[in-house]
Amino acid sequence: MTSGYILIAAIFILGGIIAAFGDRLGTKIGKARLRLFNLRPRQTAMVITVITGMLISALTLGILFSLSKSLRKGIFELDDILKEQRRIERELAQVKAQKQQVEGQLGQVRQEQNQATIDLNAINLDFEQSKQQLTETSAQAAKLKKELDSLLVQRKETLEQLNNLKQQSQELQNQLQQREQKINQQDKVLAQKETRLQELEQQQEILQGQVQERDRSIANLDEAISAAETSLKLRTRRLEQLESQIEYVERNVATIEQSYQELREKKITIVKGQVLSSAVVRIVDPTAAKSAINSLLRQANTNAVRSTQFSGSKSTERIVKITRSQVEQLESQIKDGQDYVIRILSAGNYVQGETRVKVFADLAVNKLVFPEGEEIATVSLDSQNITRKEVQERLNWLLAVSKFRAQRAGILGDIEIGDNQIESIVNFVNKVTQTTEPVDEIKAVVTENTYTAGPLKLDFVVISDGEVVFGT
Repeated sequence: MTSGYILIAAIFILGGIIAAFGDRLGTKIGKARLRLFNLRPRQTAMVITVITGMLISALTLGILFSLSKSLRKGIFELDDILKEQRRIERELAQVKAQKQQVEGQLGQVRQEQNQATIDLNAINLDFEQSKQQLTETSAQAAKLKKELDSLLVQRKETLEQLNNLKQQSQELQNQLQQREQKINQQDKVLAQKETRLQELEQQQEILQGQVQERDRSIANLDEAISAAETSLKLRTRRLEQLESQIEYVERNVATIEQSYQELREKKITIVKGQVLSSAVVRIVDPTAAKSAINSLLRQANTNAVRSTQFSGSKSTERIVKITRSQVEQLESQIKDGQDYVIRILSAGNYVQGETRVKVFADLAVNKLVFPEGEEIATVSLDSQNITRKEVQERLNWLLAVSKFRAQRAGILGDIEIGDNQIESIVNFVNKVTQTTEPVDEIKAVVTENTYTAGPLKLDFVVISDGEVVFGT
């Protein structure tokens, strides 16, 4: 959030500087009545102003593109993402068509399987009928054998009946042969039916194997379709995110353009996020919370009137606006007796002459962040043939790291180096460049206990062989 404010503030300041420079340059060119490309002086001044506006737009886009990787991808890779989405949709349609074709083949195989099952049931029925007939024939053959035995017994008793019995026996033997032939024919038919049944069972096993193979193929296709649909959903979600990011950037560009227009027309006296008032409070009596907040709001109102109103305006006019719910929430939060840092911040950019300034409150516990003597950052240094420029670059890097750590730790105040005088920093740089002792590194050390309210007071010290040589 803080880096975004810094980026917006940098764009505002850079745009204002370039606009002021372009306007001043155009004015000077107009007054000097200079000509470019055989144009009139007024047209020359207009060309300079147009070029300045183009530089502001180019710098704004350059800063956004350099600091937002997602914006660059969203603008320059959107067509590739859309092409990839269309290709995946075509592949998904082909996979679905293959799935429908396989399902049709599977239905045909199942119909063939059902027909084979019906044929098998018919064969089993014929086989049962043949077995029943064989059982009946065997019973008749057993009966005939009993009759034959009785005739043989009668043959011994009487010779007269022998011829008759032989004839009857011959007839019975003929009948028995015919029955046996018929049984043999039925056995052959039964064997053929058993062979056909085995062939059908083998065919059924083959069909079942084909069905299982088709089922596995369909399962693989389903998995491929599911993976393709998942990939398509991910790409669709990524496209939606890119579109939302583009919309957000477009809104930011529109806001910047509007702010730029206001900057050209009027002087911005209060920027968004500017601290109008701040204080460290500890509420022991809960009834005192409201008066403390009102005091901060009055101070913020005084600073807002001083910044936005013209000379001669009444400083008692109430132009600061804050919602009642924010005030009530702030009262309930600071009643616990702890130390809090309360800041009243501007909710937007306001130009000179504004009669309404919206604000919001920022609350943080005023706790110890950095104790005295803690090292915030360290930079190595080779003192041999080092120049003032190199020392200044090292100190700038050290200060940038200290600011980053302070912001990340939640310190709201500024950073002060030594006695916060430019002369002290210049003398320190001269000492580093002129010292005869080898310098190993420079450290940023906290000079006193630092709380959330700040400021963070640091001292730059030079270290040589593990000992402090001098500092700011």
